[in-house]
Amino acid sequence: MTDPRAVPFEQVFNDSYEAVTRYVARRVAPDAVQDVVSETFLVAWRRHGELRGRPLPWLLGIARRTAANQRRGSARRAALDERLRAEPPSVGFHAPLGEDAQLALALSTLPERDREALLLVTWDGLDHATAARVMGCSTGSLTVRLHRARRKLARALAGEEQGAPELPVEVCEEARTSS
Repeated sequence: MTDPRAVPFEQVFNDSYEAVTRYVARRVAPDAVQDVVSETFLVAWRRHGELRGRPLPWLLGIARRTAANQRRGSARRAALDERLRAEPPSVGFHAPLGEDAQLALALSTLPERDREALLLVTWDGLDHATAARVMGCSTGSLTVRLHRARRKLARALAGEEQGAPELPVEVCEEARTSS
């Protein structure tokens, strides 16, 4: 009998592919079969020098462990999906600690690009040219976007936007004077 390590990996693959695929198909979801088979042969290719005896039992052992890893990963993803569904949806913006919650809520009503322009200039202290580079637009586009964002924020703070929070007068005045 020849040494199994002397058998080229391509031959091991060709001789065992169907058997490994059938084995995996009985153990994992249909959409995961090819991933597990591919991972099995990747591990086998990396560890081909460790092969002792016949290749098929060795490959099936690798496939068993790979399928178990895949099932555990799927269970973790399903549990995470369930936890995320149970959480209330995020407003898409998180104010730094200590910031006014009503202001944060008003900011969350802005479209993302408008909010980003406003935050880059006001909270991050960037000049218009630098903020424009960050956002991948021209300085003129950023200036227009910033002007619109300030107007929308002032309206949201004043309660003119549908569903906008009611805010104290001093916050509204501050937003109006900054536009």
